[in-house]
Amino acid sequence: MEQYKASIESVDNALNRLNQTLASYRLLSQQNAKAKAEEEARKQQIEQAKQHAPPPPRDLPVPATAPSAQAQAQDPQATARARVGRVQEANARLRQDPYNLPLHLVLSRIYLVMGYPDLAAGTAYKALILSDALDDEAEEYHDEAAESLKATIQQQPLEERIQIIRRAMDAELQNQTPSELDPALDVEITLWMKEHYRLIIYRLLSRSLLLCGCLRSAMTYAERGLEIYTQDAELTEILGLVLEAGDHLPNEPDEDSPMSEWPDNGFVRRERYPWNRHEPNRFEQLDHINQLMLEASDKLEVRTIDLPSLTGLDPKGISTQLGVFAKQDIAPGEQLLCETSLLTANNKLQDALCDACSADLPELGSPEYEKVKACEECEVVFCSEWCYQAAMDSYHPALCDKDVEAIAKDVEPAEAADALYSLLLLRALAMAEHQECHPLELDAVKYIWGDFSPIPAIGQILYTDLDSPHSCTIPRNLPFSFEHNIIRPFHMLEKMDIDIFATAHLYDTWIFNTLYAKFRGTASARLSGLGGRAMRGPEVSAVHPMWCLANHSCDPNVTWDWGGQIQFTARTERVQWRGKGGKMLQKSKAGIKKGEEILNHYCDVDLPVRERREWARGALGGDCMCARSEPGPSFDVPRRKITIGVF
Repeated sequence: MEQYKASIESVDNALNRLNQTLASYRLLSQQNAKAKAEEEARKQQIEQAKQHAPPPPRDLPVPATAPSAQAQAQDPQATARARVGRVQEANARLRQDPYNLPLHLVLSRIYLVMGYPDLAAGTAYKALILSDALDDEAEEYHDEAAESLKATIQQQPLEERIQIIRRAMDAELQNQTPSELDPALDVEITLWMKEHYRLIIYRLLSRSLLLCGCLRSAMTYAERGLEIYTQDAELTEILGLVLEAGDHLPNEPDEDSPMSEWPDNGFVRRERYPWNRHEPNRFEQLDHINQLMLEASDKLEVRTIDLPSLTGLDPKGISTQLGVFAKQDIAPGEQLLCETSLLTANNKLQDALCDACSADLPELGSPEYEKVKACEECEVVFCSEWCYQAAMDSYHPALCDKDVEAIAKDVEPAEAADALYSLLLLRALAMAEHQECHPLELDAVKYIWGDFSPIPAIGQILYTDLDSPHSCTIPRNLPFSFEHNIIRPFHMLEKMDIDIFATAHLYDTWIFNTLYAKFRGTASARLSGLGGRAMRGPEVSAVHPMWCLANHSCDPNVTWDWGGQIQFTARTERVQWRGKGGKMLQKSKAGIKKGEEILNHYCDVDLPVRERREWARGALGGDCMCARSEPGPSFDVPRRKITIGVF
C-alpha cells in the first residue's frame, strides 16, 4: 500500500485517498452517481456537525474548577466531588449530543468506579442500543448515532485513523477473503466500532451485571463478546468469574445448579444520589404537605419524628422522618382518612377494573354500570366520569393507543410483585410525560421517603474487589434485575414514542431506581375481583402518598381497606402478642388520643415474627424496629390467608 506523506493537509483528503485504495480491495463497492451525491451531502452535514461537536469523549477532562490530581489524592472529599462533577458534566454533554456512543461508555465507566454497577449497566445498555442501530441503517437511531460517532472519530489523530483502516486492509489481504463490511455503512465507523467501542460495551455490561448479581445476563453478554473477540483476556476473566459465582450458589450436596436457574437479580445501593436535585426538604415543606393531607383527612396532621434507623449500620442509630398524628380524639371504629390515587396498576389483562383507581367495575347490565365510561380512542374503561376526566388530566393521553396494555400482564405468581412495580413505574412515567414535569417532581411520589441508606462516608472503599458482588462494603438493599430496572423501563418509554436518548435527563436508570425505592414498602396491594379464587400473588397495587406517611408498626392502631379509595379506620381491638421470654403482654387500648401517632401496618400483622422481619428487609430495606419485632418476642397466632397488604 502506498505510504501516506506527513504533509497530508486534512483528514478528509486522507480518507478520500484511503477510500479509493479500499475500493480496489473490495472493502468498498463502486458508488453510482446518486450515491456520490448523497455522500457529498453527508460530508457537508458532517462538516457542520464538526463545528458544533464537543471535544473527543475518549475521557472527560476534569473541570477547570476541580482540584488537581495531587490535591485529590490528599483530599478524599475533593475526589468524591470531582467524580460527582464528572457525572454531571457527562450528563450535561449528553444533553447536547445525546446519541454519542463513546460518551455513554465514559459515563458508564464513571458509574462503575463510583460503585454504581447498576447505573453503569443501564448506560452501557444504551450504548449497546446505539451500537445495534449503527449496524442497520433502517434502525430508529441510526442516522443520529452515525453522525455523532463520525464527528467524534474525525477529531481523533489522523495517524490513528489511518492505522485502523490499514490494519483492516492488511487482515483482508492476509486472509484472502472478501470483506464482511457492509458497503451501505460507513467503513470507518464500522472499523472503529469493531476495534474499540463494541469490545468496551461488552466488557462494561458483563462486569456491571456480575456486580449486580445478575449472573445469567452477565454470562450472556460475556459470551456474546467472546464470539467476536475470541482472545480477549478481560471478557474471558469475567466469564470465569460468572461461572465461579454460579458454582458457589447454594444447592443440594453433589448437585450443580443448572445455568438456566442461576439468579438474574440481586441488590444494589438504595440511596439519594448525590446529583439528585429533585428530592425536597420535607421538613421545610410541612405546611404544604399538611395542605395535601387536608384533601384526605381533616383529623390528621403530619409532623417530624425520630425513628430507629433501619440501615443496620448503627443499632442505636436515629433517623428523623415524617409521621402522621391525630388532631383530635378518635374512637374505635371511626374512619379517619379517605384518599384517592391515580398512581395505580393491575397485572391482569382481562379483569374488569377501573384503569384510573383500580376499583372493581359494576356488573355488566346493572344500574351502576351506566356510570362506566370508556375512552373513545383506545376503549380503556373507567368506573366513572370523574375517573375518566382525572385520567385525561393526569396520565392517559401519554398511553392512549400506544400498545402498552399487555406489558407485564398475566405473569406467573412468582413474578406478580415485580410486574406491579413495573406497571406503577409505567403509570408514573406517563403522568410525568403528560404533565410535562420530572417524574420525581410528581405530587404522588415527591414527598415519599425511599428508605434511602446514608451516602457512604468520604473516602470509603465501596468495592474491595471489582470481580465480586459480595465485596461491596455498604448496604445494598434495593432489589434489582436487568429486566425490570433497565430493559423493561426503556421498552415502555419507546412504546410511548419517547426518545430515550434525547430525554435522558427525565428518564434514566437512576430515576427508575429512585422511583422503585419509593414504591417498595409504600405501595399497597390486593387481589382483584371477588370470590374464592386460588392465591396468585398480588394483582392490583397503588401508591397513596398521604396514607404511606403513617409509619409501620406490628401493633398498629388503625386498619385499612382499599377498593378505589384507601381508608383508615381506628382498630376496634389491638393485637395480642408475647414479649421477651414468652410473657403475654396486655393489649393496647383501642382508639386514638389527640396527639398520638397513627401506627399503620404495611404487612399482615398475624404473620410470625420471623416472616415479618423478612418482609421488612425486602420492603423497608432493614429490620422492623418496633417493640413487637425486636429480637426476642414471638407470636404464635395461626397464620391467615393474605389478601391485602404492602408488597
